[in-house]
Amino acid sequence: MKKGKLLLNWQKEPVGLHLGGNKVFWLKAQQKGLFSDKQMLACFYQENGLQGVDLSSVNLRGADLRGADLSGAVLTYAYLRFANLQGANLQGANLEGANLTHAKLRGVNLAGVNLAGAYLRSADLRGVNLEGANLQGADLKGAYLMGANLEGVNYSRNTIWPVGFDKSQLSS
Repeated sequence: MKKGKLLLNWQKEPVGLHLGGNKVFWLKAQQKGLFSDKQMLACFYQENGLQGVDLSSVNLRGADLRGADLSGAVLTYAYLRFANLQGANLQGANLEGANLTHAKLRGVNLAGVNLAGAYLRSADLRGVNLEGANLQGADLKGAYLMGANLEGVNYSRNTIWPVGFDKSQLSS
């Protein structure tokens, strides 16, 4: 793995992060006095993308993840508020409990993805494939679901749908 250019403007949290294409980063909590161990401290490039990387509980607020290959990634309880994930590959990813409020996921394939307990408030889910996704206890209040494929989604009575959403269009 060769070291790449650090693409972050550090303040109290990462700003302006771009991980599209084949760029990858690794998280280490080496400077606990300056950053929490849940924030990104180093950035590297690698040919294989972000497949299977463990980003659980990481703060990626506003991250630009367009086109990133996050297939099989663990993003449980990750903070992805305002993140741009358009064109990202999230096949087989685990987003349980992730905060995706106001995230841009337009046209992303989330078929079979675990989104149990995820916050998807006001997220752009237009044209998203959610076939067979786990939405148990997910909060989709204000989410944009126009053109989304919701065939076979797994949801519970605790799942919060956008106001006016017609659950009769869901098939289990």
